[in-house]
Amino acid sequence: MTSKYNKIAVVGAGAWGTALAQVAAKAGREVTLWAREAEVVESVNGTHENSLFLPGIPLDESLRATGELKEIAQADAILMVTPAQHMRRVLEQLAPEIAEGTPVVLCAKGVEQSTNYLLTEVLAEAAPQAKPAVLSGP
Repeated sequence: MTSKYNKIAVVGAGAWGTALAQVAAKAGREVTLWAREAEVVESVNGTHENSLFLPGIPLDESLRATGELKEIAQADAILMVTPAQHMRRVLEQLAPEIAEGTPVVLCAKGVEQSTNYLLTEVLAEAAPQAKPAVLSGP
């Protein structure tokens, strides 16, 4: 079976974001991981390891990291794995590049402290053209 979600972008390269990117890469998806930290981009692309947040854990060689948000905007689906308090700022930077109806999966928990908005409300304001989804767990 072929998925229409072959190009996956993961925004946030901490331990959780890197783990989600690794799962998608192992599932055969083309994955681009956005990191704020240049050292993470260099480590993922150079040694296939996130030495800052997941040292010693080998990553799929197909997984690619970038520090440029515009490089991930044309993905078939975008996983937002930034902390809740940074979600709006990152979404606002990314929003002009998100195509109408692109699924944006919110993978962070919490509310925006300044507004008490749920992250789905933040997404609706920052990138109304996106198709919202939420990944939650225990």
